[in-house]
Amino acid sequence: MRSRKEADSPFKGWIDTASVRAKPSLTDFDLSGGAGELSGVQWFVFGNTDEFMSHPALRPLGVAERNRLYAERLVHFLDDMALSEHRIVNPAAQVIAEGRLRVYLPEALALDALKLYTDEGYHAWFTAQASRAIRDVFRLEAHDGPNLKVAAIEALVADVPPDRRDMTWFMVGFVGETMITQALVEVMRSSAHSAIQRMLLAHLEDEWVHARYFGHLFALIWPQLDARSQAFFGQMLPRIMAAFHTWDDPFHQRILAHVGLDAHARDRVLAKLAGESHQLARMRHRCGNTLQVLERAGVFKDDDLRAHFVLAGLLDRGHA
Repeated sequence: MRSRKEADSPFKGWIDTASVRAKPSLTDFDLSGGAGELSGVQWFVFGNTDEFMSHPALRPLGVAERNRLYAERLVHFLDDMALSEHRIVNPAAQVIAEGRLRVYLPEALALDALKLYTDEGYHAWFTAQASRAIRDVFRLEAHDGPNLKVAAIEALVADVPPDRRDMTWFMVGFVGETMITQALVEVMRSSAHSAIQRMLLAHLEDEWVHARYFGHLFALIWPQLDARSQAFFGQMLPRIMAAFHTWDDPFHQRILAHVGLDAHARDRVLAKLAGESHQLARMRHRCGNTLQVLERAGVFKDDDLRAHFVLAGLLDRGHA
């Protein structure tokens, strides 16, 4: 007979319900036709909600050029997700699954981390497959340069004292998995192609489970941390959130140059998007679920900890 903890697990029925296994048609990503044949078809939704694509400097671009520009951004997003699955999320899952946080978590929940690890490996595979398919259609070059976000997160973890590194990896996984759902929803809303929509939906369904899992673990772990540890990680969490939103200026400069914008025009397009206030608003929006979990766990009841989030721009000064 299963224990109550096992019955209440976010991964209940995982073998039969995980989208990556139960709905293989969603991730069987196939795009037919070439860029030339499909150049007049609007693959992506362009509207005022996408400040990048709706910038006045991009209005003269035709459908084919706009498709290519958005395809570049989608491939960048997919490549970033595929890399994040095994460079960021799975190290956090390993920490949990190997019992390195056993003092805080029951064994059944630690074992669930292996289910998440399995999901993320498959996510990385079908996401990379979709990225390659889109690159083939639009004849986009693969770019193997450094991922600035991953580098920022890994540097952050490497910089903490060794005795805090396992818990820091957990916090990284917690932030990443509780904010990825919003990022996926945003990308889904901007796509008008059914295959892309289905693939992102399959990923989103699994990530809802992962977000609940990490949120549940955080609620168990946080009250067990001593005051010094709460102070340390209370200051670390805003830095982790900021690292997840590292701005990739070289990428944006490159794709705008590819559609013919000169340096001055590129700077005009990116001035607002790369600005501190815009990046902060984006981070707050994407981390909304993460901040709710922190609130429910009582993190913001501590005036000093709340002040760190206010200083980072993640909470308003009058937040209660």
